[in-house]
Amino acid sequence: MIDEPGFCEAHASETAGWNRNPHRGSRHARGYGSKWVKLREKILKRDNGLCQPCLALGRVAAARHVDHIVSKAEGGTDDESNLQSICVACHKAKTADEGARGRARR
Repeated sequence: MIDEPGFCEAHASETAGWNRNPHRGSRHARGYGSKWVKLREKILKRDNGLCQPCLALGRVAAARHVDHIVSKAEGGTDDESNLQSICVACHKAKTADEGARGRARR
């Protein structure tokens, strides 16, 4: 039985926001609870809401995410010096690169 109300087992995966990965745990379990929300807002404000990788390339883009410069999987921390505001496109590309490195380490 699926615990998402209104959806049968065959269609439960179609619910927005309910596709959880049981291996990763909740966002709170991964360290992205209320403390992270406050830190994220602080970093976006610090960086004036602009994507730092884009700025480094001479482009201006609105940041929507906050990213670990050195990923937590590669030893990075939540220290403010390891965080940057980042646009969706840069975040997707950086996450894909990090994932590829992680798969190569296995």
